[in-house]
Amino acid sequence: MKQAWKWTLSLLFMPAALMAQSTDVNELPPLDELGEGKFMGYTGGLYPEGRNIMPAGFFIEAVNISRSIQPLNKQGSPDPNGQIGVVAIGASTVAMFGDALGKMIYDVPGIRPEIVYVNGGIGGQDLNKIHDPMARYWLEVDKRVQLAGLTNEQVQVAWMQEDDLRNTTAKFPDRADMLADAFTYAAQQLKIRYPNLQLLYFTGRHTTEYMPADAKVKHMEPRAYLNGWGTKFVIERQINGDPELSFKGPDAKAPLLLWGPYFWTQGEKPRADGYTFTKDLVNADGVHPNASGEVKVARDILDFWQQDPVSVQWLTGGEAVADDPSSGFLVKYLNDVLAEIPHSRLSGDVLLLLLKDAEVRMKSSANGQDGYISFPRLDDGMYTWVLVDQGDFIQRGDFLIKDGQQVFRKEESPEKDTSVDEVRDDRSAYVSKNDVPEDQPAWFLNGSNKLPKLIRLLGGDKWAKAVFTTPDGEVVLVVEDVLHKHTRVNDILPPGNYILKFYDENGDQINVDREIPEYLRLK
Repeated sequence: MKQAWKWTLSLLFMPAALMAQSTDVNELPPLDELGEGKFMGYTGGLYPEGRNIMPAGFFIEAVNISRSIQPLNKQGSPDPNGQIGVVAIGASTVAMFGDALGKMIYDVPGIRPEIVYVNGGIGGQDLNKIHDPMARYWLEVDKRVQLAGLTNEQVQVAWMQEDDLRNTTAKFPDRADMLADAFTYAAQQLKIRYPNLQLLYFTGRHTTEYMPADAKVKHMEPRAYLNGWGTKFVIERQINGDPELSFKGPDAKAPLLLWGPYFWTQGEKPRADGYTFTKDLVNADGVHPNASGEVKVARDILDFWQQDPVSVQWLTGGEAVADDPSSGFLVKYLNDVLAEIPHSRLSGDVLLLLLKDAEVRMKSSANGQDGYISFPRLDDGMYTWVLVDQGDFIQRGDFLIKDGQQVFRKEESPEKDTSVDEVRDDRSAYVSKNDVPEDQPAWFLNGSNKLPKLIRLLGGDKWAKAVFTTPDGEVVLVVEDVLHKHTRVNDILPPGNYILKFYDENGDQINVDREIPEYLRLK
């Protein structure tokens, strides 16, 4: 069984071939999927060396800076009665996303009461328009900061999404280098305007694949795609010690630069990490979000800030210290830790698979000595995760999502709620975990204990028999009294497709066709 996982892993980590530049988004690899592979000679990943998380040293710097953010008075001095200003910077898309963000940010659980958010997005204001520190854009943003009860000295966090719409070149790496230069200047100017600005988040742009064919070329792909490369380049410059982006000490020229989050997708195709941005989220122009798109992106940003170990420090006061890479590799859902694995147990890169209904819904990779892999916000249901390294390590776990939040596996009465596949078993409050003793009932399929689901489907503490057949009808496994035995099906049957049916004590079939797929695939 494990060999199959290793085979999948080796494919995922195989370097991507050198790709020709194209306006076909299917030929433009998302940065976080590209990893150590190359696009036109340049290594992918959001951060250096093809990784999607920060180098350890930079991570520690970022955490320390985030922890240092505290309420400031109007003059910019520490004051427990002061405020923490957070400003969004950008053009029309930021104006729209930022408006939804302003309506939602104060509902974040545990948000620090000193935080004051200002939407500085203004339509038509690209990098050329805001280049001049005396531009009308800045007059309006300053006014909004003042109306929010803040001074510029109190602004400590900024989020920015911008582009150069005058220079329409689509050549790589030229456009990415041009944008990195422009982002460097913008970061320097923000530090001058907001002298206590500590963190500046760049998001890059969403795909513009949904634009009509006769739309203006300035927004068309691959320009939105290359905006992400410009963001990657400027962040890497700072990590590599570019003096123009120095962020430490009284003579700092820029705030610390971070991704937060990465939005670009190959049109409607889900990314390997599960992120999607579909056509029904934008207006007819294919660029600007509709109401649903505004809410989604605002939620994406807040989810990122809540789960990111750097951001959660300034947002809520910071309890995510365990995300320090030195503490172990973490498997997370949003900001909840599902598992912590000592680095000493992991060899090389790791692959994390997320499964639902025996189908892989997400794949994500990282270096086993880095900090974590986190699942994005998921639909309700039961999920199984599998983590493998390039050695012999493999670990599985499962968790239930209800109303967007992780639901702990607590014992409760079935009468309370039978609308979801909740994890409950009268014999063990935590029967769904993978550490069920061999002398206790459990029923494992593809790494997940299915006994709680069988109890719900078959009617509780009754007798039932499970029969596995091949697609052509050959019986290969019979399990008597499935609710009272400890059975690991994958240890008995080889990988493949099977038909599973259940029978009662009289030999009559128990109809659960709506819940069990016609072909059950064992991995």
